[in-house]
Amino acid sequence: MSNAWVVHLDRYIDPRIIRMTANALTETYETEVRAGQRFAFGENWARFLAQLNDRRVHEAENSLRALLGVDNLAHKRFADVGSGSGLFSLAARRMGAAVVSIDYDPESVGCTAELRDCFFPDDAGWVVQRGSALDRAYLESLGQFDVVYSWGVLHHTGSMWEALDNVSSMVAPGGLLCVSIYNDQGPGSARWLKVKRLYNRLPAGL
Repeated sequence: MSNAWVVHLDRYIDPRIIRMTANALTETYETEVRAGQRFAFGENWARFLAQLNDRRVHEAENSLRALLGVDNLAHKRFADVGSGSGLFSLAARRMGAAVVSIDYDPESVGCTAELRDCFFPDDAGWVVQRGSALDRAYLESLGQFDVVYSWGVLHHTGSMWEALDNVSSMVAPGGLLCVSIYNDQGPGSARWLKVKRLYNRLPAGL
């Protein structure tokens, strides 16, 4: 990718425009984890990265191509809201997109940043930030994107419809919103909700 395109990202993102400080996010996150209201997904993603290989990276790229119906993302802006391991941010960057990766979980942010530093060190075309899908002002400060990708994320926010509305506002005219959320399977979903709440309340290490 040419440097002429990479510098475009700086025109959209002003690092000074942060509505919630990193310390405030950390305090809120840790309180929710202690209360059993949130699962620490970052720990799982760290284990996943330990097993990441070229095959999985190529599979992620191919799945994005199939989902978006394109061969590449050159000259496109791609937002990964809830980046998790950072795998699909990596796939989008390898396909030529200028990428912004966002996650609320600090360990997930660390995983994504580690993946970026491994494959695209010192790359201004891939920005990794900590932020919340429920912070509309923060999301709006990032500008608009040709592709907004949030896969298996928004139903974990505690306010799914608000989060969905927020990320929808990030899509540029003619852009794509790619979202995957849980479907409600009635009694089965209710049972799993109880199991997950119990799991979140268990002591660490069990």
